[in-house]
Amino acid sequence: MKLEGIQPLSLKTDGLNGEKKTKFSGEFQEMLRGYMDEVNKLQLKSEELDRQLATGALENIHEATIAAEKAALALEFTIQIRNKVVEAYQEIMRMPI
Repeated sequence: MKLEGIQPLSLKTDGLNGEKKTKFSGEFQEMLRGYMDEVNKLQLKSEELDRQLATGALENIHEATIAAEKAALALEFTIQIRNKVVEAYQEIMRMPI
């Protein structure tokens, strides 16, 4: 039985130390970077709306409140993902060889 669309991970040498990286690790890293950029954009938007609210340039307080809540939830979600990744890494490191 041949599974279509599933490719084996190919190892390639990157970096000065000859470190091996898989195609998957590069894609995962790019995916995480994209999510971090989105969280950062939400934080920056919230800060900008807070500034506008403080100067009186923003008439709708709900807009600032919603943006702040979105940014807080995104940051909390990111922290939880980080905690799970660290926990998984620690579990792998405890496995006997």
